[in-house]
Formats: sequence, structure tokens, C-alpha cells
Amino acid sequence: MNRKKQTEKFTANALVVLIVFFMVMLFSASVTAQVIDDNEKLNKKLERKYKSKKFWNSIFKYGTFYGAYNESSPLFMPEEYFVTQGGDLVNVTPELSNDFMVSYGFRKLARFDYENKAKKFYDGSEKNTGLQSNIGAVKGLEYVFQYSKGRQQNREFESHKYFLRYIAKYWSSKLEWQENGLINLDYKSADLRFRIPLGKKFSISLGGVARSHKPYGYNPIDDYLENKPWWDLAYDYGFQDHYYGIDYDNDGQLDNFDWWWSNPDGDRIADTDLDFRRNAYFGIVNHYNESELDKIGELATLSGVVGVDFYHYRDKFYLHSWGNVMPIHKHIKGNEEFSYENHYGSDDWTDYNYGVMFGWYISKNLGVFTEYENTKMWDKNLKYIKAGINLKL
Repeated sequence: MNRKKQTEKFTANALVVLIVFFMVMLFSASVTAQVIDDNEKLNKKLERKYKSKKFWNSIFKYGTFYGAYNESSPLFMPEEYFVTQGGDLVNVTPELSNDFMVSYGFRKLARFDYENKAKKFYDGSEKNTGLQSNIGAVKGLEYVFQYSKGRQQNREFESHKYFLRYIAKYWSSKLEWQENGLINLDYKSADLRFRIPLGKKFSISLGGVARSHKPYGYNPIDDYLENKPWWDLAYDYGFQDHYYGIDYDNDGQLDNFDWWWSNPDGDRIADTDLDFRRNAYFGIVNHYNESELDKIGELATLSGVVGVDFYHYRDKFYLHSWGNVMPIHKHIKGNEEFSYENHYGSDDWTDYNYGVMFGWYISKNLGVFTEYENTKMWDKNLKYIKAGINLKL
């Protein structure tokens, strides 16, 4: 083979090799690009899944559903008797049914270092400092949603406790609805504040809180009795009085008189006015007040609030204190005629709440503790105090 043909053959072979090389490179680039693209999609999918899991964990992790029922005998009540005008002895001791309460809810609320879980299971009766203080044991989201229904001393009641709070470094927000059927406290609130941390233990907060509530300070029965006699209200509810005279010495002349009372069904329920007012009339008044307040509807007040918090914890000593003052208010919803501002006479009454949790292990065997809370809202004042000493022998 001459040199020219060898050169042509070499050139052809080189061209074939070059074409194959480029095809391999193109295929490899395509495969590599596909792998990179698949990896990016997988990473984005994993990232979305991680963010979604993190989001739901921030809401539900450590949350607990619970439900509980308890029943007990009522407190002992000494027997009460009433002597009729005819000399008959009547036992008028109220017949008390067993006290009971059923509660169920969902909660996520961290305990402070000094708070121990007293029981292995939640039953709705737990008292947590975090619900009253302006700071929580942890930052982030916390909540309690609870409904309770029961009976105490023959008085049936319903209570709601809905609490949602988020705490960040420089701000906090809280939504709350408290309805306590035992003490006739019912209000809703929305709280938004700026927070100023001063070191790791102390903080100041400043903001506003909107509270909806009943017409506190107004008692409908007062207005009723200014214009009508008390027995007219009993007539309005179907009760009826019946006059009778009393001749103590049987001389044919009446020495006294009174009225016995019957209920709407015609049953005799009281032998005198005093007996009726003492044992039946208070229920009529309560029902009247509730119905008249319901007609007025819900009111709302916007209040400025300043809060402080201090938290110090060591194994042998802890101190947690907080306070809130609401010195100025503005009526924002409902009939202003029945607002607490109108009842008080100005918008500068002072609502407040504060508390102290203190514990000190003086020695290995001796310790003291104190818990105190005081809350005043409108004309409601709630206090709680506990103090004690532990001595180990």
C-alpha cells in the first residue's frame, strides 16, 4: 500500500474515532445532566418534606389529647327545718346530688423548671403558671383547648378554657377565652405586645389587649326593684302568693297575717314571705339577671397594658414573678350605656394581675415555698395563695 492510501485510511479511522468520542461525550453529558436534575428534584422534595415536617412538629409535637370524668359526694350540709303556722315541722334541707365534672381537651404547654408533673395523666384540673405569666417555659407556640361541664352543690355549670400564645424574642401575641361557670367570669381577649429582654432573666412588655365581656358592674335587679315591688318579679315567673290571717289567742281577732306561696305548677313551696325569699326567690333573681344581661349582649374594651417578668432558677432556689397593669381603657363594642366605663364614671380604672412563685431549700432537709396570684378585672377580684414548709426527717 502506497503512502497516499495509508494516509487516507488513517484519516478515515481517526474520523470514526472522533465521531464515536463525541457521541460518547454527548451521551455522558446527557446522563450527567439527567442525574443532576434528578438529584436537584430529590433534594427539593426532601427539603419540602423536611420543612413540612418541621412546621407540623412545631404545632403538634408534645401535644396531648385528654379526657376525664370524676364524681364525688357533696359537702355535708346540716339539716334545716321550718315550722309552719299550723305547728308542723318540715324538713327543708336541700337534697344534694353528687358533684361531678367531665373535661376533655388538647394541650401543648411547657412546664417551668420548678413545676413538676403531679400526675402521670392529664385530667383538666392542672394549674400551670404559664397560663398566667407573660413568658412561657419555652419560646414558640403553646396552647390549651379545654371544655368542662359539671355540677357542684346542686349547681350545674359549664367552663371553657381556650389559650393560644406565641412568644418570640422581641414580641408576643396571645388569644384567650375564659368562661368559668362557677364564678360567673366570661371574657375573651387578644393580646399583642413588644418585648424588651433585659438580660436572660428580666423582660418588659408594652402593648394593647382587646377584651370582650359581659356588662360587668350592672345589676338588672337593682333597676327592677327601683320601680316595682319584689313580689311582682315572682308573679312574672308564674309564682303566686296566698293571703292568710293568724289569730294567736283565738279571740276572733287577727293578730298577724302572712302569705304562703305556690309555684307555677300550683304546688305549695313556702308558708311565709320570709320562707319564700330565703329558699326560692334568689333563683328567680338569678334567672332574671342572666336573661336581662343576655339581652344587652357582648361588650368589648381596648386597654393599654404594661407587663414585667422575672425568672431565676437554681436547684436550691427559684423565683418567678410577673405583673400586668392596664391603666387606661376604651369601649369599642356593644351598647356603651352598659359599659364598665359608664358604670365606673371614667376610662382610667386600673385592672391588674400579678403573681409570685418562690421556693428555697434552706438546707438538705428543710425547704419553704410560696405561690401567690391576684387578678382584678372590672368588678371581679380573684386571689390564690399557697405557702408551706417541707421538713425531711
